[in-house]
Amino acid sequence: MEHVSFVLHIHPDHEAEYFRRHRQVYPELEEAFGQAGIKRYHIYYHDGTLFAYMIVEHFGEAMQMLANHPANARWQAYMSDLLLPWEDGENVKVIREAYRYVQESLHEKA
Repeated sequence: MEHVSFVLHIHPDHEAEYFRRHRQVYPELEEAFGQAGIKRYHIYYHDGTLFAYMIVEHFGEAMQMLANHPANARWQAYMSDLLLPWEDGENVKVIREAYRYVQESLHEKA
């Protein structure tokens, strides 16, 4: 199981719209997440920065499967007006893990 985090960003003026859209994530997209091996997927927001965290069987394989999934393509198009590119032109930056503490009983459930 892989623990992966990444950051995205939006203009702070789009915060309410970003949250509104995420109250209506396509069920077929969430189904695709499960099929791709994503066990948990959290997105947090702070002042224009979105911090995402996922637990996934194989991140690279999951992203490849989702890249070709129609529900994901539709969602990405729907969200494209809100996401701002980073300086390298990409919308997503995978970030390195610096520290992890896992209580044993919790670790078994993750």
